[in-house]
Amino acid sequence: MKQVKDIFIIDDDPMQSMMLQDYLSKYSTFTIHVYNSGEEALKHLDINPQIIFLDYNFDKAGADAMDGVEILKELKQHIPLTEVVMFSGQDKIEVAVNTMKYGAFDYIVKSESAFHRSENVIFNIIKRMKLQGEATMYKKLTYSLGIALLLVIIIAIWLYKTGNISDNPGWI
Repeated sequence: MKQVKDIFIIDDDPMQSMMLQDYLSKYSTFTIHVYNSGEEALKHLDINPQIIFLDYNFDKAGADAMDGVEILKELKQHIPLTEVVMFSGQDKIEVAVNTMKYGAFDYIVKSESAFHRSENVIFNIIKRMKLQGEATMYKKLTYSLGIALLLVIIIAIWLYKTGNISDNPGWI
């Protein structure tokens, strides 16, 4: 099972980033990396974060800055297994659906409950990763048992054909 070691926060609002980082820092098992733009974060993908909190609008980062959906597409292209959680001040269902369409794990509206929701999302991602690990283990176990059963059948057939075993118990 893959563990969550690194979390990216990508937001052009330093206050929002600092508050989220402070809220999540109570979990000392995570290393939190904060970036002010998507372009800056894309340069550090070699860290291979397991979770990314990504702002939807980057209007403070400059006119030529990529928006959240463009960054999301780039992230999913380079690190498809990383879960991306979109953060936005927009409480519009169309925006949420659009981000989910491009691979976001969840969409959180910046509000009083946003930090608590972000904590829940992290736990949901960890739970999902654990379940995926268990499913992979059970799948491998099922294949192994199937192969073992097939080998037993092949050996039994071979022993029968060579005369080492028979359907005659020997006392008849």
